[in-house]
Amino acid sequence: MLGNTGNDLIFKVAAKQQEGRRISLFYLLQAFFIIICCLAAVWLLQLGPIVHMTSIQFGLPIGVGTYAIYMLVLKSLVKGEVSTNITIFRLNFVVSSILAVVFLNEILTVRKIIGLILCCAAIIVLFISTPRPSQGSHSGLRFSIPACLLAGGLNILIKVAFNNGALIVQLILYRYLVVAVLAASLLLIRHKQNGRGTGRIYLLALLSGMAMMFALFFTFAAFQIGDIALVTPINQLAFVFSTAGAVLILKEQVSIKKILAIVLAVSSIITIA
Repeated sequence: MLGNTGNDLIFKVAAKQQEGRRISLFYLLQAFFIIICCLAAVWLLQLGPIVHMTSIQFGLPIGVGTYAIYMLVLKSLVKGEVSTNITIFRLNFVVSSILAVVFLNEILTVRKIIGLILCCAAIIVLFISTPRPSQGSHSGLRFSIPACLLAGGLNILIKVAFNNGALIVQLILYRYLVVAVLAASLLLIRHKQNGRGTGRIYLLALLSGMAMMFALFFTFAAFQIGDIALVTPINQLAFVFSTAGAVLILKEQVSIKKILAIVLAVSSIITIA
């Protein structure tokens, strides 16, 4: 949760650089730093073979999904607010709980139905809480809502990967190798003029890579030994601290309606958990 909180705030700062024109470069650099961390961890800590077929098989589709999801998150933060778009994105656990009923044969309980209703209510209130003249946040919702839905599905795939024997660091490694390839390809095809970065982008990417690696390692480790219904809600409650950081550090304004939406979002997660 702490790792996700730090990464959320770094994402916002990175997304604002040159009005979003550095997103692809930032994401490529973040993936590069995560890959280095994974290779170092496997080698120094003897965490198993680098070539692990199950991790590769699941890492490829998970990497494609990861690239799409976090590009959407970054785009949502170019003009949108952390307190709005990150809150919506972090509600992906609610989506996962519903999808688990279909794909993992979990039971559809009254708590899950109530949680889904509260989740939808939170999104509606967040949309209403955005003043009409502020088109930035509304345009951000076009990216954060699909990111939430996709992340809900990705959580299921990650759980299936571990059920089939994927290894933590290896899965992260191949996940971000795919992300790096896709980000580099986008830079070459669409953003050749933005190939050069600033020192700040490199620093932000390094810090984001460290925060993401920290969050992923402990989340995946918790998935292996703990109840996912307990682990994931705690993980996703990062948006509460991200909102606090956005207010204190990034000077975002929080209205009564937005506070209500955050309370609904927290209630949604607690209800399902």
